Amino acid sequence: MQDVSYTHVKLADYILTEDPELLIGNETVIRIYNNLKNQKEYVTHKDIILCLIQKIEQESDSGKQDVYLEALEYVVYRTPDDDIA
Repeated sequence: MQDVSYTHVKLADYILTEDPELLIGNETVIRIYNNLKNQKEYVTHKDIILCLIQKIEQESDSGKQDVYLEALEYVVYRTPDDDIA
C-alpha cells in the first residue's frame, strides 16, 4: 500500500469533507470529481484542473467549452491551494 504524506492528501477529498459548500452550485466540477474518483483512489485539485483543460481542448461545441471554462475558473479561483496545512 502506498504511503501518502499530509502534503499529498488529496485536496478534492478535503474540499468535499471539510467545506462542501465550495462545490455547491457547480455540478460540472462535482461530476468530474466523481468520475475521477471512480478511476483512482485519490483525486487532487490538479487532477480536476487537468481534466477540465483536456475537456476544453477536446470539445468542439463552444457552449460546452464555455461550461468547462466556467468550471475551470471556479476551481482555480474558489478552491484553496494544494499546500494547505
